[in-house]
Amino acid sequence: MPNSVLARIEFSFKGEEIEAVAVIDLDLCLRHGEPMHFIYHELAAQSGIGSHTYEYDVMVMEQAAFSNPTGIATDFTEDGRIDFDGLHAAWKQQKIDDTLRPIALRHLGIDNLDERPEVKAALTEAYLAN
Repeated sequence: MPNSVLARIEFSFKGEEIEAVAVIDLDLCLRHGEPMHFIYHELAAQSGIGSHTYEYDVMVMEQAAFSNPTGIATDFTEDGRIDFDGLHAAWKQQKIDDTLRPIALRHLGIDNLDERPEVKAALTEAYLAN
């Protein structure tokens, strides 16, 4: 399942109320060092706001609200906020698990690594040592 969230920012610019809304692909977002920078860029792009405008500068001064999470984001989104540290750690573990799962099946005949925590730990350690 994809990891995504709906981001929304409401702000006023030149007397006009503006609502910037975007569906954020968290798999792309978490590859960046600064997830909020990615989110503001996506909010601007999907709402027709130029990233080198005064309107953008006003938008980034506001806090985004998050809703409708999918995938692992459901465990880290609450009351309009995202726990990015927790989400990033879980996302990294998900990527490791996605890599190890077919290797464990192909070479060890294990189709559920969670049932063999010692094997999962050994494979994870080997993967991270790379």
